[in-house]
Amino acid sequence: MRLGHPARAAIIGLALTLGAVACSAGGSTTASAPPSATAGGLEKTKLKIATLPAIDSAALYVAIDQKLFEKEGLEVTPQLVQAAPEAVPMLLNGEIDAMFGNYVSMFAAHDKGSLKLRILAEGSRAAPDSLSIMALPDSPIKTAKDLEGKTINVNVLRNFQELALTQVLKANNVDPASIKYVQVTFQNIMPSWKNGQIDAAYLGEPMVTAATATMGARKILDPASGPAAEFPISGYVSTQDWYDKNPKVAAAFQRAIHNAAKLMENNREAVAKVLPTFTQIDEATAATVTFPYFSSNDNPVRLQRVADWMLEAKWLGKAIDVKSLMSPTTSG
Repeated sequence: MRLGHPARAAIIGLALTLGAVACSAGGSTTASAPPSATAGGLEKTKLKIATLPAIDSAALYVAIDQKLFEKEGLEVTPQLVQAAPEAVPMLLNGEIDAMFGNYVSMFAAHDKGSLKLRILAEGSRAAPDSLSIMALPDSPIKTAKDLEGKTINVNVLRNFQELALTQVLKANNVDPASIKYVQVTFQNIMPSWKNGQIDAAYLGEPMVTAATATMGARKILDPASGPAAEFPISGYVSTQDWYDKNPKVAAAFQRAIHNAAKLMENNREAVAKVLPTFTQIDEATAATVTFPYFSSNDNPVRLQRVADWMLEAKWLGKAIDVKSLMSPTTSG
């Protein structure tokens, strides 16, 4: 299978989702349940949400397409950015109401002091076979243990790719400290791999399928397995200040996102329908790519793993109580 234009677009989308947010952040806050949406009118009805042209943010577009926001009394306008760092100043300046971003970057930002983070709704979790550590056909790497001392690519250093793989390596009796990670852009992975600059490739769909079909690549390890199964990748976030001013809006937004995810669980066509509207992925490509899991509820225990592993890796200066940053689930 050739890695055609739609597949390349999907790769770009994945790269954007994996990209780190290079920004500062703030201390933790204490959650309090928002008033019921039926207790009165919404504080506002029009929202601007920054999103990335990546599959992971599909729930927002499904919610728009299926009029789930409209049912909650909301009019949501997506604002595409090419990388999450673009959205952070917009969020702080009040140009947007919320943004879609990956948790590792957001927690790192929150830890640094200027952004008081509020998680409005979980977005995506890693699904089996959506990510893969792969070796070329003639590589001496046959098992997970063979990865020790080898060089592996990541899109951004100290991001969720590295964080999740560290735990999976330990579970497979591989010393994570022996791995050398190098930052390689997605368009440069294949040349770097073929030229021997990396020993094994850390790939996401549709590159996994393409590498298997065109290069005879072999899967060595699933970074979304074992302790990293359903590893939370990204979600919809705002600031604590915005949440305090708009608790009913936050609850309505969360319900719409959760209901979209529920619909998407058994309706792949709903996802394929919206992808061409905000990515360059066509419906044919969407039909073959492994999607992440879309979260229809929020789970602080699941999400706490991310912060705990970041603290263990010394990527945080102090522990984060993730539950204190999460909006209470108001969905059924």
